[in-house]
Amino acid sequence: MLNPEQEAVANHFTGPALVIAGPGSGKTRTVVHRIARLIRKGVDPETVTAVTFTKKAAGEMRERLVHLVGEETATKVFTATFHSLAYHVLKDTGTVRVLPAEQARKLIGEILEDLQAPKKLTAKVAQGAFSRVKNSGGGRRELIALYTDFSPYIERAWDAYEAYKEEKRLLDFDDLLHQAVHELSTDIDLQARWQHRARFLIVDEYQDTNLVQFNLLRLLLTPEENLMAVGDPNQAIYAWRGADFRLILEFKKHFPNATVYKLHTNYRSHNGIVTAAKKVITHNTQREDLDLKALRNGDLPTLVQAQSREDEALAVAEVVKRHLDQGTPPEEIAILLRSLAYSRPIEATLRRYRIPYTIVGGLSFWNRKEVQLYLHLLQAASGNPESTVEVLASLVPGMGPKKARKALETGKYPKEAEEALQLLQDLRAYTGERGEHLASAVQNTLHRHRKTLWPYLLELADGIEEAAWDRWANLEEAVSTLFAFAHHTPEGDLDTYLADILLQEEDPEDSGDGVKIMTLHASKGLEFAVVLLPFLVEGAFPSWRSAQNPATLEEERRLFYVGLTRAKEHAYLSYHLVGERGATSPSRFARETPANLIHYNPTIGYQGKETDTLSKLAELF
Repeated sequence: MLNPEQEAVANHFTGPALVIAGPGSGKTRTVVHRIARLIRKGVDPETVTAVTFTKKAAGEMRERLVHLVGEETATKVFTATFHSLAYHVLKDTGTVRVLPAEQARKLIGEILEDLQAPKKLTAKVAQGAFSRVKNSGGGRRELIALYTDFSPYIERAWDAYEAYKEEKRLLDFDDLLHQAVHELSTDIDLQARWQHRARFLIVDEYQDTNLVQFNLLRLLLTPEENLMAVGDPNQAIYAWRGADFRLILEFKKHFPNATVYKLHTNYRSHNGIVTAAKKVITHNTQREDLDLKALRNGDLPTLVQAQSREDEALAVAEVVKRHLDQGTPPEEIAILLRSLAYSRPIEATLRRYRIPYTIVGGLSFWNRKEVQLYLHLLQAASGNPESTVEVLASLVPGMGPKKARKALETGKYPKEAEEALQLLQDLRAYTGERGEHLASAVQNTLHRHRKTLWPYLLELADGIEEAAWDRWANLEEAVSTLFAFAHHTPEGDLDTYLADILLQEEDPEDSGDGVKIMTLHASKGLEFAVVLLPFLVEGAFPSWRSAQNPATLEEERRLFYVGLTRAKEHAYLSYHLVGERGATSPSRFARETPANLIHYNPTIGYQGKETDTLSKLAELF
């Protein structure tokens, strides 16, 4: 059964349509029913095309369609991702020769070597840069503007790489969309065939489309403009990947005759969570005013105030334990973070309470490559030769472990190793320091040498600057453990700190099912009975960099909105008043969200709604 809002969408026949689908509103079910009804009205299933952003989403749509129209009919509907659609368009013109990503990286590496480019400009960094620029609809000029530090080598590599592909008639993954647009705009017969194949075109997650994808869609439309775009501008969180959510906000401008439908009913969350989410998103100037409605009542989110970050992490673990004790399955509990850089204290407290957990889409904190580099830097400074080899192999382009070991034995280093060696020398100068002096010295040294570390972080991030900053945040989080160590062990030296960390690292890794720890981006499309959003302090979420720009600040708020609306029954927000470097300020997102405030006292622990009362009683005694 569909509700009246969904029925209207499912019954839409011809002409452009925009479906604003709020979180938990059943959009996939509605879209699949619309396809089924088109077929029942006599529409040839081979003229229906549905585009999604992931193979998983395409597969789910196909499976649901099978249940409604049968497998034989469902398989005639073309369900694909944007890149798969582009590939099939190009295949219709003849043979498509796709250059695999690994081969492309090897080729770019050879080009950079021929150009005698700086070793910091690795093949992985260049490939990531090319991809980012193409996905945002840019070209050579935009590449130079974004990567001025690598000019003129990066644009020369671009020229050589593009020339090679053209000569060999090869396309890499990012070329597919551009080439499909080109072929459709220049081949009338090809365009006619695909306009017939996509006479009824449905696009899911339309708020995540970019300009290249939009141009592809326009070329597939017949004069009827039977495009149904489904999405929610309030959940647009991928601008850093080239998405332009203005395309959904300006849909009526692009298609003046479009019918606009709104799916207001949230089947996932109760009224308390929906009310809070609606309130916080009103602080965005660029938004869709969707009057979300819940079908059941419930409490507003709980806002937990803790004194320190360690206390906040304890509160998170105790909230989780309380729900587990009350029978909530661990896989129905999610801890959503702005970045996995903030997972370390959460992981530590979950281990303390022996709560199984799974890091979704990432490694546990101490196993991340940049964090391992941090440990190797300190161990190398402390005199460990194997760690020195690891540092040189990581930071000096072209120097693998064998060359690094030989250089260490002979004392003969290439010129490219100068910066890494200087970093190690600067760290060694402070190995005799203790406590906070040691922590500050390490922190300041890493900050001074960020340019030395940055190419490695950028390579780990596949050339995406936003992701490289997340890697840097992991390094800063690692340094914060040194400040925490200094606080508890004022006279502690470097060797004691390293022993403390490495012994902690020997704990067995949690695996399999358990409480989920993931980024807010990874939570998109998921739902959980219990959702926790910790570390809501200014500078962390939103980050200082995002807060400086109105556009990025609003995207951060949309990301918070996405996280909050993952919750079905319980939502917990939390922040701390004092960090390792002094007083903090609660995130504006926490302040903007209607919530029930609880003051957490680690002596009392989390006791549900009675926490505040019990904490006040404890203060009296």
